[in-house]
Amino acid sequence: MSFKSLVGRHELRSLLLRAITCGKLSHAVLLTGPSGSGKKSWGQALSMAILCPYCDNGEPCMKCFSCCSYLNGNNPDYFGLAPDGRNIKIEQIRSIRQGFYLQSSKKVCMVDQAEAMTAETSSSLLKILEDPPPDLYFILLASQPHLLFDTIVSRCQRYILKPLACSEVTGLLMANKDMSAEKAALIARISGGLPGYAFELSEDDYFERRFEEAKTLAYNLATGCDSVFQLLSWARYLSEREDLTNFLEFLCMSYRDGLIQTLGSEGSAAWLKDIDSASLEDSIMLINNAIHEINATNINRRLLLEKMLILLQRRLTKCQKSSGFGLNRPEKPTTLTQV
Repeated sequence: MSFKSLVGRHELRSLLLRAITCGKLSHAVLLTGPSGSGKKSWGQALSMAILCPYCDNGEPCMKCFSCCSYLNGNNPDYFGLAPDGRNIKIEQIRSIRQGFYLQSSKKVCMVDQAEAMTAETSSSLLKILEDPPPDLYFILLASQPHLLFDTIVSRCQRYILKPLACSEVTGLLMANKDMSAEKAALIARISGGLPGYAFELSEDDYFERRFEEAKTLAYNLATGCDSVFQLLSWARYLSEREDLTNFLEFLCMSYRDGLIQTLGSEGSAAWLKDIDSASLEDSIMLINNAIHEINATNINRRLLLEKMLILLQRRLTKCQKSSGFGLNRPEKPTTLTQV
């Protein structure tokens, strides 16, 4: 894994290469970004560059013993830490700490999901960061850096991985996966510029079925096809799904696309053409709030979904009725009978 093989983020690449080349790389580096943003790939490229004795302008040579052994997973100067269960435990860092002080050129310890360190583990790491052994580099990867000790963050050189452009994710998918340009573009949009999430979606056998179900529900809500009983059935069905968050993101995307088309000059789909932008914005906010509640709390998912679906249909069909479109809408049955 070299920096050349990584897509996008040219500013980040330049900063890291300059720090390596000028010898200004800190003994502790913190890479942050959303889950799926590619932190591990960038951490691996940085690890190889630090360990490679023939590094050229910050790029590892990919041919020496250090690079080859790293790629094979047995470089003696590389140490990796990742959660064992839910946390990174003190025993894990104790088991490799002795290796930090062995005589060698350079050593790297990469901590994946660093925010999962227990308080005891964080304290142990902090002691090492305060008085690090010569030529030892720590690379911390964190999706939620606010959960790290402030004293750890303050000792790190921090870099933020921003989402990639949709075109960059599309190119990545087409180069690495056997799929059409249309499907790659769709997954890239859904991924929000996160390559890891995009690859996860590309390997999901139920992706297309889930997307079609979400489109059907979006249509039913906007046209009022479903009765209250059917909406409650949807809520019961969805509340039991493990992929609920992904499904709601697909649902949200249907209205987000409609909002963009309404505000632009393209013109939205027929079943959205009589819905004003304010109602679409409200719908997007309702869905996003539901996603946040599901991810951040232990709320009753079924009750939350019942309320969300009923409010969505009320807000969306209010415009339809006032325009007369709702009275003459084409009927489309719910997909629940097919599930």
